[in-house]
Amino acid sequence: MYSQYPPQQPYPPPQPEKKPNYWLVGCFGCGGALALVVGVVLLFAVVVNSGGDGEAGGSGGDSPAASAPEEVGDEPAGSGEPVEISAEPAEYRPSALSDGEDYVAVHVTVTNNGDELLAVNPLNFTMEDADGQPRTAHLVETTGQDDNFEALELATGESESGLVVFPGTADPVSVTHTDLLGESTYTADVG
Repeated sequence: MYSQYPPQQPYPPPQPEKKPNYWLVGCFGCGGALALVVGVVLLFAVVVNSGGDGEAGGSGGDSPAASAPEEVGDEPAGSGEPVEISAEPAEYRPSALSDGEDYVAVHVTVTNNGDELLAVNPLNFTMEDADGQPRTAHLVETTGQDDNFEALELATGESESGLVVFPGTADPVSVTHTDLLGESTYTADVG
């Protein structure tokens, strides 16, 4: 009749399976998360180095090179070229962002004499060294310099100058700026 054991409760219904958030993995998987972190670090480095110098673009004006009259290449001012570029050897100073490798710094000045805006970016510079090897500008080392060349657009008559850093130890011979699409190149001898 009556059992010694209390009546058993029925089992609860099974819980529905949780679906994984594949959209989250697709958007921010290992590669996406890494890219996000690198992007934030680079953005921080650019903001810290831009410094709020009061000018739109430009390079602070605190350095002696920025306050001296600018000389442009071997050509006289008004040479008729749409873009004039000059380059001088400069001292490389390792920054907090430095990876300990060997680098060469070049102080570059670009002047827009054309009728259109000119986009300049330190990543668009290449250098030929004394060994004849082409070298591409190193973004992290360039942004780590106090007087770095900034990415901006130059209106007609405007100039930008600053340091661009390249890997290696050989002396720089020439510096070339190539536009974003690779259609136009402007070269200056370093010296």
